[in-house]
Amino acid sequence: MNRTWERIIRENRETILKRWLEFGLDLFSGKMAPGTPISEALADGMGMMLDGFADDGERCREGVSRVTRILAVHPFRPSRSLSLFLELRSILQETGGSEGDGPFCTERIEGMLFEAFDLFMEHRETIYQLKVEESRSKMHMLLRSTGS
Repeated sequence: MNRTWERIIRENRETILKRWLEFGLDLFSGKMAPGTPISEALADGMGMMLDGFADDGERCREGVSRVTRILAVHPFRPSRSLSLFLELRSILQETGGSEGDGPFCTERIEGMLFEAFDLFMEHRETIYQLKVEESRSKMHMLLRSTGS
């Protein structure tokens, strides 16, 4: 099963990645152009996920983490951000056609989606904690400068 997906992805990697990246860039307000730092980082993470898709390896997990880190920084709703993973399922099923194993693909995407949600929320929590610490630091500096 997963060998079929490994082959399908390997043979169509550039097409899959291009379509998936276009969808990802459309999530950003304004038209995000390929070649920008965010676009390159997103493409790198997506490529890692594709390379590790069939075997659910560490490379795939690292790609999920990188992509969710990028998405968590932006003020998107989690559902909008994580729609990126559902789009991959659509692209893969179109690319694989009857040759691909639909249940395996769906199961892998769902696993990636759940992992992505957890990581997305962890990244958002880290961002929130950094903002709280920054506010505390500013308040401390303000109180210190007023002599209180």
